[in-house]
Amino acid sequence: MDGKNWRWGGIGFGRRAKLRIQVISARLDYLRALALTFILCGICSAAASSEPGAAAVTNTPIPTLRLTDGRILHNVVIVGFASTTVMARWDGGRGTIPYAILPTDIRSVVEQSRPAPSSPTVEAPGVTEGKMDDPASVYSSALVQARRGFSTHLLKLEQERAPPEQPPSGVLDLVSYPGPLGQMAAYVSTPKADGVRRPAIIWLVGGPSGSISSVAWDPAPPENDQSASTFRQFGIIMMYPSLRGGNMNPGHHERFYGEVDDVIAAARYLARLPGVDPHRIYLGGHSTGGTLALLVAESSDRFRSVFSLGPVGDMGNYITREDLPFDRRDPKELLLRSPKLWLDSIKVPTFVYEGSDSPSNIGYLQEMAQLNHNPLVKFNPVSGTHFTVITPLVRTIAKQILDDRGL
Repeated sequence: MDGKNWRWGGIGFGRRAKLRIQVISARLDYLRALALTFILCGICSAAASSEPGAAAVTNTPIPTLRLTDGRILHNVVIVGFASTTVMARWDGGRGTIPYAILPTDIRSVVEQSRPAPSSPTVEAPGVTEGKMDDPASVYSSALVQARRGFSTHLLKLEQERAPPEQPPSGVLDLVSYPGPLGQMAAYVSTPKADGVRRPAIIWLVGGPSGSISSVAWDPAPPENDQSASTFRQFGIIMMYPSLRGGNMNPGHHERFYGEVDDVIAAARYLARLPGVDPHRIYLGGHSTGGTLALLVAESSDRFRSVFSLGPVGDMGNYITREDLPFDRRDPKELLLRSPKLWLDSIKVPTFVYEGSDSPSNIGYLQEMAQLNHNPLVKFNPVSGTHFTVITPLVRTIAKQILDDRGL
């Protein structure tokens, strides 16, 4: 190249030719950006709504959206914004899409309407033996914000190496759902061939294993039926997901951390199944499962409603804390697993129950009720113990789900 002319592939170009090429290239870039802007019509001119960080957008759909995690969504309509996600609906489902997995060109336009993220507070309040000080006024940022960039430190690498048992034919099917770490086992109600879309609930059983077992179908006395099988008796589709480190799944037990993402992934899978109404997917759990259900509610608005039975609110006082696999010397490991700190993050109706008679976790319910300022979260002490409340509550919740016809 001699300053006046340059060569490429044996062909010489003068400065004027080079300038024309640059102009043409710039015009193509402009036209492409303009076309993208029309596809995402209205996103860049977001207006304030009643919810902080939300935006008023048009209903112009994106015909095909290829996310970087491999999913392909059709006729996507963006209906609102949060600091880390867009809220959208698409053919066969609705929910949140992280900015991080949007295609680069679409993300660059969408992020012009992204609200400024709040700075999460990460300094930990004092931790006393077995119980955390009350930091409700300090930790006001969303749980997903506080977890961003943090990797849990596991001192013990625990896994269950037993495959899931085969469920009875015609009751539940053994399936595999795509989790963040790979394929995970789950039980799902056998679909009916009548073409009717029914409400569905993901049920998280108690216990630390992260595995699924015959607990899902074995007969159990009504005073301790942890299968919650009454939902199936009412015609509600049930899914029991196994989690990381359970049932020969990839990963290790993290106890209330990465398992949150596993449950959200299970909901995505459930929403795509035939016979499932994707707009009426609920989440419920008991004991350990109830604690995890609360953390999921604090991390996602994917569910129609969430029902948490007998959860623990404060991981610093967890009854089996000696069995927890993570580094308890790091206060943040406890803070990011403690539902009582993040109740303001919940964006869907959430109902917390516990028996008022011993044995129970009624103290946690009372403490969280005192800390709570979120009108979407209701705390309900009921007559019974930690175990006897399950069957009557599941029956009541099942009736409420069937009566819930709104969109």
